[in-house]
Amino acid sequence: MKMLRHVGLGCLNGRILSISRPSIIPLSARSIHHVPSSGRRQEPSVSPLPAAAAKDPAGWMMLNSYGAIRTADTSVSDPNTIAETHTSTDRHLRVFFGRTSPPASTFVYYNLPDTKPGEEDGDELYVSVLAAHGESVLLEVSSGSEDEHFLYRVAGAARPPSLTLLPARDFLTKSEKGFVPYIHPPIQPTLHSGSTGLLRRGDGDDLLVQLQFMFDREAQQDVAELCLLRLGTPRWDLMEPVPIVYDQDFEKGDTMLWLSRGNDTALSVGERFLCLFGYERGFYLCDLADEASPKVQFVPLPPDVMNRCGDDSDDDDRKISKNMGAAGSSAVRYVSVDVHCCCGGPGRSTCVGSRYAFTINSWIMDLCSIDNEPLTWVKDGEIDCEELWALPGYEGLPRADVQCPVVSLDDPDIVCFLVSNYEFVSYEDYKVWMIQLNVKTKTLLSVVQFAKEPWRAYYHFPAKL
Repeated sequence: MKMLRHVGLGCLNGRILSISRPSIIPLSARSIHHVPSSGRRQEPSVSPLPAAAAKDPAGWMMLNSYGAIRTADTSVSDPNTIAETHTSTDRHLRVFFGRTSPPASTFVYYNLPDTKPGEEDGDELYVSVLAAHGESVLLEVSSGSEDEHFLYRVAGAARPPSLTLLPARDFLTKSEKGFVPYIHPPIQPTLHSGSTGLLRRGDGDDLLVQLQFMFDREAQQDVAELCLLRLGTPRWDLMEPVPIVYDQDFEKGDTMLWLSRGNDTALSVGERFLCLFGYERGFYLCDLADEASPKVQFVPLPPDVMNRCGDDSDDDDRKISKNMGAAGSSAVRYVSVDVHCCCGGPGRSTCVGSRYAFTINSWIMDLCSIDNEPLTWVKDGEIDCEELWALPGYEGLPRADVQCPVVSLDDPDIVCFLVSNYEFVSYEDYKVWMIQLNVKTKTLLSVVQFAKEPWRAYYHFPAKL
């Protein structure tokens, strides 16, 4: 493996989102499909919550990633998920999970067992989820300006669940060094959910991968820098920069502004691929089939989705209306909730009869085809809002946009969404429901009301816990 250096301890920096009404909740109107001519908002009719028509068969869960919930009550969790360790400052940390089947959320909980009564406010930690793959979860623990990272692993046949403190990266990449003259206090290495992913390669082999992007002025090309940490090793490794491959029909200049803005989420696919996904343009595919010589390629979104990126939707609209998920060990599914006019044209309609119309579109891509031919999106699903609202089980739910698609790890044809009454009621009556939909058979499988604060419903990672 071509290494530039081996590294040890250092300092990381990051921050959990503040607990407030988040900007990701859209401020643009969300209402029922047919809007009264008076323009007044109307709450959808109230009926009993639809019962689940079918449960997800096993395995996967929707891990809520907004932030772990501190509680001394471990009864809220599955006792088989409890793992403990100590931070670098010797603070006793306990983490556990309240496992439940989708579309309900699985929440992360934590406590500090050695904290004495009355000391809770003085030693607060913030625990958040940065990445997940299979049975492994990357957690960030923040206290003041200091951040540490832990790898949680689900219990195996012959071992209990574990929580391991990871060594910090104490070197700067070339792209980070470029900011040194302009940042004070001095820049520190950081891990972000949009640039850091996990690859679980069999039992006990977890690889933490961080990608950063830059334009190499000397080589006159875009390159990716890879930092690797294998569980059980004491140091991060920095690899030689890897040239980014672009599709011949895609103009590299189109990526430059987006590349500098960063990515939105990291997605692990099987034991080979890591995708750094951006809601606006596409994703960077990191192929680690040969770990000593990785490849990085930029993959655009489906063409008709790309054409809609210039409409009047803002970043928050895109983040809650689009997502990508693993479809088995070597493919990805892309799901987009696209607003349209009554005439079928793209974009939010101002027509009274279809002001809030939308269509759920889905595509699939086989990543292994990269070995022999160009990567291609294949559209395999389309559901109009009227079809969704007419499905058995949807009665009584708001006729509003479905949001935040999450692809099932057990069956890529199953996608979970949230739907809320946000635009129909006062904030005090704000509620969110999670629905589970088969986008191929157009079947509503189950519906549950979100149990926690509504803003938490917008943040999930698929995981196997």
